[in-house]
Amino acid sequence: MTEHFSRRTALALATGAAAALATPAWAVGAIKHYILVDLKPGTDQLVLDRWYMTFHAPQVRRAFKAWQRNYVSFRSYLPPDEARKAYPLQYGRMTEIQFDSLADFQESRPNNVYASGLQSFTPPPGGWANAGFDSVTATVPVNPQQVFVNTATAPKETPYLRWVVFFRYPKGVTAEQGDAWYKDVHAKEVARLPGVKRYALYSAVSPASAYPRVAELWFDDYAAWKAAFLPVPKFTAPAWGGQGLYVEAISMFVGENPDVDFVNDKRAIP
Repeated sequence: MTEHFSRRTALALATGAAAALATPAWAVGAIKHYILVDLKPGTDQLVLDRWYMTFHAPQVRRAFKAWQRNYVSFRSYLPPDEARKAYPLQYGRMTEIQFDSLADFQESRPNNVYASGLQSFTPPPGGWANAGFDSVTATVPVNPQQVFVNTATAPKETPYLRWVVFFRYPKGVTAEQGDAWYKDVHAKEVARLPGVKRYALYSAVSPASAYPRVAELWFDDYAAWKAAFLPVPKFTAPAWGGQGLYVEAISMFVGENPDVDFVNDKRAIP
């Protein structure tokens, strides 16, 4: 990836060494803003997609395009009941918006006359108060901080399955305690499961994130994921105990390619 400094990053560097030391080195580079959109029961995905593609995304693009380097969205796979019973799987969309830097992302919000809160955008069917979806975000570096598995994923006739997991450690568990278990114990066990093509971990650029960690795992397809994760493997439990993933999480199945690219105006409105 070619490195270059944004206007905002250059200004930040000019403010002196103290400001530079206040920001983790990995947070200065390009970032991506993930948005998991989970449909509520009874919501028509096609109706919601039409609103999203016709109104919401173009309006967000108009408001923030001066800073956005990329804006794509992935329609999720509908997870089978067997998977949803075992894991916290959502169904809807995952949107990814990239910025050259955390500073650019932060600069896009204040005093923006096109985006003074959600009320400045066309509401979804039912209005904002009764929207047929819930959404959660995580802002992470474009490149993960930890890569546990990275094998070849050549283009093929059917899409790969990406399992994107937002998670946090339970109350009372520090980030240091949780990360020590995850990286030294859990990740090594997950990496040995059959069919794992890629496996990486991101840390959010803000410790205040609702879900400060994002894991991503790639498989050839759902059958390969199922062979690895159903029934739930017997992982080594952390000191805080629990079962399954041993963390508080939400997750989604998506493919490797988005179905809509708003920057290049490639969309399919249902």
